[in-house]
Amino acid sequence: MPISKSTKRIIIIAISIALYSFISSFFYHIDRYTRLSFFAFILMAICFIILIYFVIKGVFQIYKERRNLSFQVVFPSLFALAGLAYILLWPWNFNSENLLSDIEFQACYEGTQNQSYIKFREDHSFEINSTGILYNEWFSGQWRKNADTIFMDFDTKRPRLISNDTIIIKNEHLLPISDIDNDSLIYAKYYYLGYCKGLN
Repeated sequence: MPISKSTKRIIIIAISIALYSFISSFFYHIDRYTRLSFFAFILMAICFIILIYFVIKGVFQIYKERRNLSFQVVFPSLFALAGLAYILLWPWNFNSENLLSDIEFQACYEGTQNQSYIKFREDHSFEINSTGILYNEWFSGQWRKNADTIFMDFDTKRPRLISNDTIIIKNEHLLPISDIDNDSLIYAKYYYLGYCKGLN
């Protein structure tokens, strides 16, 4: 028995919603542990465009057949619209980062064409994600804190922005201990505590 056009549309829409939701939910781990984040982002965009296409197509089809509407005509576009609403509006979407230890505090660096953040987690692990036009790098390790001094033990190489394993919290910024006595500090060159503010 051949599959009807309506059923094919429903299958395509269901696959698009499921694929978008899966990639979105696990994008943190895809980005951190694979080199597929760009392709994952493109695939999400394709799924999103497919849903928009079926919503628009459904509106025109409903208008065209408005005098003889049936469930088969209406349901695919309503299903696609519900998928878009779920993607855009549902506040409790799963994020695989929630499987990790809670963040105790974090810091951000914003350059003109690059950005980096550090997340210090309660289990004393940390991660650094540095991104720019042509790169996306992750660094990780363990940390401990004594007063305003943070000791970092890297599992990987150190990022360019952290020249020392010991950093000091000063004026809401993270300064390598080697720079702490510099009288002409330019704080914009260092991480500042908190979320990224979009300063550049």
